[in-house]
Amino acid sequence: MNQHWRKSNPNKPFTDVEHHQGIELSLLELLECKKIADGLKLPALQKVKTHLLGGFISYYKGRGMDFDEARPYQQGDDIRSIDWRVTARTGEAHTKIFREERERPVFVILDQSQNMMFGSKVQFKSVQAAKLSATIMWKTLSDGNRFGALLFNNLSHQEFKPASSRKNTLRILNQIVQAHNLQLKKGAVNLAQSEHLTATLQRARHLIKPGSLVFIISDFINFDENSEHHLLRLAQHNDINLVSVFDVLEQSLPGSGLYPITNGMETEVLDTGLAPVREQYQQLFATRMEQLKVLAVKHRMKFHTLATHENLTQKLSFADTTGSRHE
Repeated sequence: MNQHWRKSNPNKPFTDVEHHQGIELSLLELLECKKIADGLKLPALQKVKTHLLGGFISYYKGRGMDFDEARPYQQGDDIRSIDWRVTARTGEAHTKIFREERERPVFVILDQSQNMMFGSKVQFKSVQAAKLSATIMWKTLSDGNRFGALLFNNLSHQEFKPASSRKNTLRILNQIVQAHNLQLKKGAVNLAQSEHLTATLQRARHLIKPGSLVFIISDFINFDENSEHHLLRLAQHNDINLVSVFDVLEQSLPGSGLYPITNGMETEVLDTGLAPVREQYQQLFATRMEQLKVLAVKHRMKFHTLATHENLTQKLSFADTTGSRHE
């Protein structure tokens, strides 16, 4: 059986309308995310690693736009940056330090693998993740910065270097839609030949330049020790936001009963009659979420959760937070 399941109403046959709504992805859905992008709050810049002009404040040694402070002269400092007034007052040579507005590229790593093709309320995890990616993209462009992406699934991966053109934006959005819908049509694949989160994070270390703001949007079901290794290396030089997308049916099983579930082509029955099974299921989810949050806090990353049924307009703050509770 395929991994992308959607709970069906046991009293109503599964129709084409129900199948397509929240399951297949359209370009129009991602274009409409532009309307809510202004409400998105991105984190403030934390580290100094960029070299181009743009919209975030960073600090560097050299000549820039605004004077920040004076510090004792160090060998190799540009003589033109010496603060002669402070030098005369203290009797010790001091160098002016400037601050300059610089660009910080924003990068999204989007998981579109088959385990993301799941949802019991409103939409699949993959659809919600795609909408969030599009919203981040529109906000980045609105701020005058560049946006790049690394998309991966069970069939392939696509890399897009940061750019601020509308043409690049549409290329990424189209690829997100095409890759998503192709996964639905292809069904099950040989996972041994699929693209994994670990391999994607390894590529990201070479693709993403230091100083970037990075969003990793996934359910993190395939996150393991190797994934963690590459993630922590990536986090050494970038500001990382982990966004764990989940469905309430993954968080906890419904009450005791028999529930028909379907992937749109086949239907099976889910038996939730045993209380110990429901409790163990719920604990496994909670443990996975807590481990991710602890890892994020320990290594100065941000951790967020996003459920398939949640309204993006109410979840669009990624500023000044180390995590969010899932309901």
